[in-house]
Amino acid sequence: MSLRTLIHGEVYYYGSKGVEKGFLFIDGSKIRDVGEELPPEYELSELVLRYEKPAIIVHGFSALVPGLEFPFRGLDPVQPPIDEVAVEKLVLASLSAAYANGVTLPILVDTPDCKVSSVISRHGLTATVISPKPCAKPGVYNILIEEDMLVYNDKVIGKWGEVVCDPRSIGDKCLILDTRREHSRSPQAWFSKSDNPGSLLRTLVQPYRVLGLDSGFVERGSLADLVVYDLSDPVLSLPLSKLSPVVVAMRGGPQVVFVGGEVAFEKGEHLLVQPPSILEYIASL
Repeated sequence: MSLRTLIHGEVYYYGSKGVEKGFLFIDGSKIRDVGEELPPEYELSELVLRYEKPAIIVHGFSALVPGLEFPFRGLDPVQPPIDEVAVEKLVLASLSAAYANGVTLPILVDTPDCKVSSVISRHGLTATVISPKPCAKPGVYNILIEEDMLVYNDKVIGKWGEVVCDPRSIGDKCLILDTRREHSRSPQAWFSKSDNPGSLLRTLVQPYRVLGLDSGFVERGSLADLVVYDLSDPVLSLPLSKLSPVVVAMRGGPQVVFVGGEVAFEKGEHLLVQPPSILEYIASL
């Protein structure tokens, strides 16, 4: 039985028409309904979140995040050992950090023998991997890299150097944000480095569109990959007349993150992936 979730109260969501006020009803992994008039039967959902003070919900983000490079983020690239135990710990550490910061569809670079994809699939998670050869496994969206060209389902996405960019170099052709060398895992830090925060926000949902998953907006039929910001937090609060997902994301982190309709992160607690300790691994390098 799929989990049904209702989010309502003083709730605003970022849809294709801009910021709107209303409720969200999630059925399983997708948003079934949004709107102003709340049908009474939705209040019988297994999970009901009611916000007495303003909260804004934006579509989940997708970005290229450090996988096996996780301990070296912000440093010069290092090729770490790739034994099975290390791969699993580093991938799970990366995914837990991604979810906690609202990156609901992380993109990782796989090993030649698909070890990253194997970890994702074995733990019943969903992510995207970029690999030189097919790594098709349950839960994995596999983008192939062929002579510097990214290809998905036999469709060319574009040349790496044109469609992949970092927070400082958002261009018109950018479709994937590369955050592997950023010291922080927080989109808040990425926004602070961008000259065009609006373009960065669009780039953070572009992979959903490129992969044909949804529109990148909070609307009926979209995946229930959602980031909830509680505006009662004094760090995030701003006049409702100036309510903007870009400004909110620039100010702080999310209170709740949904991945595929499941609560992955809530109020500082990791619920979908527990971050493993990688201290012993780092000490051995």
